Amino acid sequence: MSIVATKTGSIRQQWPAAPDFHSLPTPKTQHPAVPLVKLCYTMVHAADAVGIHDLADGEFLPADSTLEQGIERQLNYLLNQVGCLRPGFRLLEIGCGYGHLLQMAQQRGAQVIGVNISPEQADYCNERGLKVHCCSYRDLLHEASWHGQFDGVIANGSLEHWVQPEDVQAGRMNDIYHESFAIAHKLLDPQDHDARYVTTAIHVKRDVKPEYLLASWLNQPLGSDRRHFSLLHHWMGGYYPVDGQLAECAKPFFTLEKEVDGTLGYKVANDYRMARMLRGLYTNPTLVWRLLNSLVHHPFVAATMLESFFIEQSWDWQFRGDNPPMKLLRQTWRRTEIG
Repeated sequence: MSIVATKTGSIRQQWPAAPDFHSLPTPKTQHPAVPLVKLCYTMVHAADAVGIHDLADGEFLPADSTLEQGIERQLNYLLNQVGCLRPGFRLLEIGCGYGHLLQMAQQRGAQVIGVNISPEQADYCNERGLKVHCCSYRDLLHEASWHGQFDGVIANGSLEHWVQPEDVQAGRMNDIYHESFAIAHKLLDPQDHDARYVTTAIHVKRDVKPEYLLASWLNQPLGSDRRHFSLLHHWMGGYYPVDGQLAECAKPFFTLEKEVDGTLGYKVANDYRMARMLRGLYTNPTLVWRLLNSLVHHPFVAATMLESFFIEQSWDWQFRGDNPPMKLLRQTWRRTEIG
C-alpha cells in the first residue's frame, strides 16, 4: 500500500490493483425506471458542464476549499464502513452516478460494478473503464447469477427515489423498502459474515402527506412547506423515509450497526454546488445550452427544476436553518443470517 496526493490536495491510500471482476450478465429489465426520476437525471447531466458529478452529501473540515475535498472524505467513509479495505473486495453500488465512489474503490484494489437508471451517467462511467449496467436495482431481485456475488453493497443517495407519493397513497411504502433490503441481502455473499450494506438517505422531519407532493406547486403559498415539497417532487420524483422506518423495514435481513447524521455536510456540499452553478450561468455556454435544450424538450419539468434550484431554492431549503425540515443519515447495515 502507498500514499498518493489527489488533484484536490487531499491524501488518498493506494491499494494494489485487483483482478478483473468476473462477467455478470446484464439484468433483464422487469421494472422500468420511474419516468420522472429518469428525466431528472437526464436534465441534471447539464451540471457535468461545470464539473459537478456528485449530487450527494460531503464531509468537510474548516481547511477545505473545494467541493471535491468533502465529497472524497465522505466517499472514503462509506468505503470504510462497507469493509472495502482489502484487494479483491467485491463491491456493488446501486445508483452509482458518475462513478466517483467506484473509481475510489477500484484504487483500493476492489472489484467494482454499478447499476444506474440514467443512460447518460452509465455511458459516462463505461467510457471511463468502469462496468455499469443501466437498469433498476429491482431488476436484481430475480437475477440469480448476481446473488451472493458481493462482499458489500452501497446505495449513496439513490434510496430517496425508490418510493413515489402514489406508492404511499397505495400503502406500498414499507413494502418497497422491505423488498430493497431483501434484494441487498440476496446480493451479498452468505459466506461472508462481515458483509455490510451502507446507505445514505434524506429523512423528513416535518409532517408531509403525499397530496402535498402531487398538488401543483403553482397553487401553493410562496415559501410554504407544501410549495417546496411539490417543487422538489415535480422535477426529481421521490419520497423520504422518517426516523426508524428503514430499521423496521430491514428486518429480518439486516440490523442497523451504525448511524451518522450528515445533514451539515449535505448543506455545505449544496452551497458549493449552488455557487458553481450560478457562476456557470454567466461563464459557461455549455451549461446554458444544456439548460435551454431541456426547456425546449421538457418545458414543464425543466422550468420546475430551475424554479426549485435557482429561484425558490427548494433544494437548499431542505437543510436551511437551525431546525431544517430534513436530515441526511448515513447508515451501516449488517447482514443477518436467515434460517
